[in-house]
Amino acid sequence: MASRLCFNIGFLIVASVGLLHGAYAANTYIVGGDLGWIIPPNSSYYEEWTSQSTFQIGDSFVFNWTTGTHTATEVSTKEEYDNCTKMGIILKDAGVKVTFKDNATHYFLCSEGTHCEQGQKMVIKIGDGIPPSFAAPSLTAAAAAAALSALFFSTLAIFFLN
Repeated sequence: MASRLCFNIGFLIVASVGLLHGAYAANTYIVGGDLGWIIPPNSSYYEEWTSQSTFQIGDSFVFNWTTGTHTATEVSTKEEYDNCTKMGIILKDAGVKVTFKDNATHYFLCSEGTHCEQGQKMVIKIGDGIPPSFAAPSLTAAAAAAALSALFFSTLAIFFLN
């Protein structure tokens, strides 16, 4: 009986570690990589840069520029993005860090002169890029793993106590 109990406790520990191992750790990205946030060498540069990663809830983006005057302006719609509409939330200082807390698609452009028209704009899709259609409580991967672990342990405790 004691060996079976030890086996069950060991199994529970291994299962819990396995569940928590899958928890997502947020990343910080420097927008544009080594190039930073400037007028790019070609109009598809930022599209190519974003296509190299899958962005998740909790990820952060740092808009850096070392030369020239730039902004990181978040516009609301794809139409505003496509038309380089220069109205929205404006980040005027280099080094600003933006963290996203839900699935959504975010549109950024530079509102200085013709920078947007020259390709200084990008789309950031967080998760699947589609915001939830209802106000659901959001759980981080770690919280979800903890909740699954708690459910698992509770079920086993009930099983062994009966």
